[in-house]
Amino acid sequence: MKRKGRTTEDVLKEQEEQAKAARENAPAAATKSTALTVDDSNPWIEIGTELDKYLGAPLLKFTKQGEFAVNDTDTVPVGTRCVAHCDMMEIGWVKWVDGKPSGDSKIGLVADGFIPPQKPDLPDRDETRWEIQDNGERRDPWAFQISLPLTLLYAGDETYKFTAGSKGGLRCLGGLTRAYGRRVQEKKPGQPIVELQSDSYKHRTYGKIFFPVMHVVGWTGPDGKPLCLANDMDDAIPDLGGRAA
Repeated sequence: MKRKGRTTEDVLKEQEEQAKAARENAPAAATKSTALTVDDSNPWIEIGTELDKYLGAPLLKFTKQGEFAVNDTDTVPVGTRCVAHCDMMEIGWVKWVDGKPSGDSKIGLVADGFIPPQKPDLPDRDETRWEIQDNGERRDPWAFQISLPLTLLYAGDETYKFTAGSKGGLRCLGGLTRAYGRRVQEKKPGQPIVELQSDSYKHRTYGKIFFPVMHVVGWTGPDGKPLCLANDMDDAIPDLGGRAA
C-alpha cells in the first residue's frame, strides 16, 4: 500500500503537539518566574524587578559588630523577617584584587546543580604573584562564598543580596540549605521565611566573635505569599553558628 505523504496541516499539528509537550516537560527552574515580588500583576513592580536584575540587588553584609548592614550608615534591624529565595542561591569562588571583586568568578546556581571547582583547580595559584597584606603575608586572591536574595517582609518588600564568606556565615546558610532541602525532598512548595538574628562566641585570641543566625519561622505558599505561621512552624534551624574557638 502506498503511504500517504504528510500535509501542511499534519506538520502544523505535529509542531503544535511538540511545543505543548516541551512546555509541559520543561524544568521548573526554566518555567517559573524569578520575580521577587508578591503581586506579579503590578506593571510598576514588574519594571522595578527587571531593573533589579540589570542593576543587581544591593548587598547585605553581616558586620563584625553583629549587624546586618546595607552600607556604612544603614542597617536591617535584628528580628526582621525575610523571604529567603533559596531557589536563587549561588555558590562558588570570587577573585579579589586590591580589596575588590575583580569580576573574575566561578559561581553558579545551586538549583542548576553547579559544583564549584576545587581550590587547586583555580587559576592564579602561583603564591609569589599574590598581593602582600599589611602583615607581610600574601593573600590568596580567591575567596569562597554563598549568596542568597532576601526580600524583607512588611518593610517595603526590598530585596537584598546577602553574601557570606566567613565560617559563621557559611554555617548559617548551610543550615538554611538543609532545611530547604528537606522541604524539597518532601515535595512541599515555597521558600523559607527567616528571622534575622545575631549570636556570638568568645574566641581565645580575638575575643567576642559575632555570627549571623537565620531562624526559619514559616514558609511561603505556591503564590509566594507567607502561609499561616500557625500551620507551619516546625522547621527551626538549631545551632547554626557553631562555637568552636
